[in-house]
Order: sequence, then structure tokens, then C-alpha cells
Amino acid sequence: MDGGKARITVIGSYAVGMTISCARFPTEGETVPGRNFNMLHGGKGSNQAIAVARLGGAAVFGTAVGTDTFGDKAIAMLRDEGIGIDFVTRKSGHSTGVGLVMVSDKGSNEIVIDLGANDALSVADIDAMRDTIAASDLLLVQLECNLDAVMRAVDLAAQSNVPIILNPAPFRKLPDATLSKVTYLTPNETEAAALLDLPQDSVVEGSVLATRLFERFGTTVVVTLGEKGAHVRSANLDRAVSTYPAKCIDTTGSGDTFSGALAVALGEGKDLITAVSFANMAASMSVEVEGVVEGIPHRADVDARLAQASRSSK
Repeated sequence: MDGGKARITVIGSYAVGMTISCARFPTEGETVPGRNFNMLHGGKGSNQAIAVARLGGAAVFGTAVGTDTFGDKAIAMLRDEGIGIDFVTRKSGHSTGVGLVMVSDKGSNEIVIDLGANDALSVADIDAMRDTIAASDLLLVQLECNLDAVMRAVDLAAQSNVPIILNPAPFRKLPDATLSKVTYLTPNETEAAALLDLPQDSVVEGSVLATRLFERFGTTVVVTLGEKGAHVRSANLDRAVSTYPAKCIDTTGSGDTFSGALAVALGEGKDLITAVSFANMAASMSVEVEGVVEGIPHRADVDARLAQASRSSK
């Protein structure tokens, strides 16, 4: 670790999140009234890099943005968050990614994203990160950018024996050979079912999903279960990890907070159950605040809540 901080390389997407609140989501062809429109920083890779930085990691971010104003603002924000931006590339002729987010009064969300420049993140861009990836304590990737770039990053990390977290969101098909190189696979229930080629309406317990994924890919699996916490399955573990009580206001970005927190904890050398518990707390705190970046907590606050929870359980 560098200066006591876990060195986490995050490769993934940046997108401007345009959010609007509504009492309920529209059905097909319907218009419903909305309120509180806002334009915010987003993208799964960016969110996870911010989570890494706020939660105590030394984050380096590899992504692609346009040469537009949105790209300028993205770089300024990442710099302000203390994230390494040497590998944030500008793609002429491509717009910066944009996500359209609806948040219901129940706290659930629906999202549509135009990846824009994220699709132009290239294998060559990842090759330029070879030494940085090799020097990392952990690589964190998702599937919201060019999949060739994601697969190349996984290959480079595996070649250097750097542990890899793959958050397979949004779900897109990857070769089994790539998935088998991943150290930690962290799907939610929907993504886990898709990885197993199960029908969309399948109802399968998280523990069963985790076991089937472990048996198929031979990697450690952490299936996230929302308010039910997570289920961990590895060669030595088959265990549910409870989350912490939270007043849910906005679930958008909670999965990204979980991923960033898990990366930091594992990069610091924490055991898997402790790391998942830490990530559960960070994610539960994130849903108590409206907005993705606004909801990502800082390390001191998570540590304080964990200490409080520990005292309360005695």
C-alpha cells in the first residue's frame, strides 16, 4: 500500500446523471409529473472511484470523456475528489456519457444511459495503464464501458497477480474465460441470474445463486441482496452477511458505494467477511441521502457507525 492507503485502480464509466423525482414511474406511453430536476456527476466507474477515495483508498481512474463541457467538469470534479486522473482520456468526436435517472417516492430508481465516449475507451488506453495496474493492490471494473477494454484490464491484472473485483453491472455477456480470471464477482440478484442464463422472472435464493456462480466460474462470489445484505461463497465460505438499518431515501448508487468500499477493505488486507460488512455499512449509509455522489460516505463516518453498531450489539 502507498502511504498506508490501498492502491485501487478503477476502470469504467463517467456519465452526467440527469435526475428527476416522481411519485411513480410512468407506464409505456404515459407522461407523469416530475420535480426536482438536477444534473449530477455519475457513471458506475466514477461513482466507484469516488467511493474508493472517500473511504480511504488511493484511487486511480481510467475512463474516457468527450471534449465537451461535461468532460471538463468531470475532470475538475475527479481532481477535487483526490482521484488520479492521468488516465482520463478525451475522445474527440464523442460526447461525454449521459444517464437519465428517475427516482420514485418509494426510493427506487430507473435509469437509461448513453455511454458516449465510454464506448471509445480502447485496449490501447488500457495498455497505457499496464504499470499502474501491476502496482495496484486491487483492480475494480464494471461493464459500463467498452468490453474489450474491460477484458484487457482483467488480463493485465491477472498477469501481474493483482486481485480483481468485477461488478457485472449493467449486465453484459462476457466470455467464461474472462470471468474465471476474476478474483471477486459481485452481482446483485438480477445480474447473478443473468450470469447463470436463468429466465428474468426466476426466483432463486441469493445463497443458491452464489453457490451456482462459484461452481461455474471457480471465483469468490459476493451476491448483493439490498436490504438483506449479501451472501458470500468461496472455497472456504458459504455465509450470509447482514447489512445495517437505514432510512431509505434514494437507492441510486448504493451498489457503487458497496463496490468501492469492498475494494478498499480488501485492498487494506481485511478478511472477506469484515470487508463485506464494511461495504454493507457504507452502502446502507448511502441510501439515506438523496443523490449518488452526495450519498457516498466518508471513511470516518463509516468507521463511527460501525463502532456504534458494535457497541449496540453488546
